[in-house]
Amino acid sequence: MNAERNVSNYFYRNKLHLSFLSALGALSWSIYFDIRVNVWALVTVFLLTFSIYQDNRLTDDKEDATNDPEGLKNALKNKELITYVIVYLISFIALLIAFQFGQPAFWITALIILIGILYNHKYFPAFLSRRLNGARRLKDIYIVKNLTPPLDWATALVFLPLFFEGEPLSLKAWICWGYVFICAFFIEVMWDMRDSRGDRLSGIKTIANTLSFPGTKKLLIITSVLSGLLLFSFTFTEILPASTYFLLANNAAVIIIASMYRETRESSMRKISDSTILLASILFLSFGLIAFHTN
Repeated sequence: MNAERNVSNYFYRNKLHLSFLSALGALSWSIYFDIRVNVWALVTVFLLTFSIYQDNRLTDDKEDATNDPEGLKNALKNKELITYVIVYLISFIALLIAFQFGQPAFWITALIILIGILYNHKYFPAFLSRRLNGARRLKDIYIVKNLTPPLDWATALVFLPLFFEGEPLSLKAWICWGYVFICAFFIEVMWDMRDSRGDRLSGIKTIANTLSFPGTKKLLIITSVLSGLLLFSFTFTEILPASTYFLLANNAAVIIIASMYRETRESSMRKISDSTILLASILFLSFGLIAFHTN
């Protein structure tokens, strides 16, 4: 039992589940858009997700000292491996793969990596930092912190398969990109609700620790309802195929999970936050369902 738990903890701590799910998501969107499944695009999505999230484990040291001390200790113990192999080498391999499929694929991959670097690392020059109230990275900027990871995630899942196959970005692709973006935003905000104490002690402003806990829950629920209605309208008017209705399961999951959060019960909330793994699974399951029923 302990061995199984250790394997499970390793799998989730290293975000391997999100990396595999991201690759499967890219596969689903390829089928949904009726393009050839490019295995190298799926590999690149996996590598980018794994690399960026691993880098984040090292750069969240202040907040994770409170939020996840065990995870931080494990990351620091493997700092050289994470930095030089998982971040530098894997990013280079992803760029090398993308280069084989033309400039659009290469540059969008480079953009995803650059956004990840600027989110995690304090690379802003002094003059820019002064204009941004002392922010040295994208994560330090209020609200931008919650928008940056969804930007990378949606672009990798929806756009990379298209660019690897030399396909243009249609209205359908942009609508789907926007939906994946908002779903990833929901997950980011819920993670910040869970980690609000550590973020607050570290001086990191997030929606969860500035809007108030009840206010953040209302934001998630209202935004989820509105995005669900918008998706319904695109599907009802046949701009998107009928299989897109499966995506509405994500909106229901967000409303249920956000409603379960209680600010006064931090340990319980951390357990509930594991439901975001379920939310991510529902999200990617719906991707698979729309792909299956589209064809």
